[in-house]
Amino acid sequence: MTFWADTYPTKLFRVTNNKHLYQGAKVKLQLIDDLLGPPLNKSYYGRCNLPNESVFYSALDFKTAIWETKPNVGDLITVSEWEIKKGEKLNTHNIFNPNINNLSKESIDAYNAWINSKNTIDPNLGEIFEDVMLFFTEEFMKIVIYTERENYLFSSILSSRFLQAKKDKNGFKIEAIAYPSVKMQYGLTNLAISNDLVLKKLNLNSITIYDVMEINYDENNVHSNELIKVSPLIIKTSDFDFINNKINYDEEAEFKQMIELHEKYRKNNC
Repeated sequence: MTFWADTYPTKLFRVTNNKHLYQGAKVKLQLIDDLLGPPLNKSYYGRCNLPNESVFYSALDFKTAIWETKPNVGDLITVSEWEIKKGEKLNTHNIFNPNINNLSKESIDAYNAWINSKNTIDPNLGEIFEDVMLFFTEEFMKIVIYTERENYLFSSILSSRFLQAKKDKNGFKIEAIAYPSVKMQYGLTNLAISNDLVLKKLNLNSITIYDVMEINYDENNVHSNELIKVSPLIIKTSDFDFINNKINYDEEAEFKQMIELHEKYRKNNC
């Protein structure tokens, strides 16, 4: 059972914590592949994948991406920004709470599509459909401790059935799942995409590297603009060599920024 809404995100954000690559060294990512989902042999249970399945997890806004990954003080993180390529689309299955529709544009779009479809089917079947959708949402909203990721079992099995299936006889397959963020209180703000489709369907616009200095994960204020505070040395690039799988950095601009920050610090402390 799948559910669709005619909505397409204009931007996607993904946070990569650099400490999970390059043997934990605090260094800049070097490969475009570093920005994608993990290799098959390094994936375990996730909300939308079984072990040995690679899925690209992203969010529709920066704050949700930070909430979902919750980097710690001292972490070097890379925020990549993506958009769907012109002329492309993602066949996306939507999982949302049918009783809550006011937290994001995507949730409202899904809710309106749900109401339109509900009005066209038998009332008794509509009630059953709503109960099932609510159950799916609750499973996708389940809080899971990182060390007990096997508790993702239900959502990971369901997602695997959707994302890992081959094309049907008509050439159709589900390519992505939009689902609610645990931290954003049922807003339809996360998108999981089959990893092998990312570079085919999405443009990588830019990456920004932050050194996390302070964190403030106040669950009573999930929309705060100060979830993290970062070092003033921020590295950004939109120069990518896709043929050679390489991220290009402007070393000269970085060095200039370091000098300017050093001079500013020196003047403020004289």
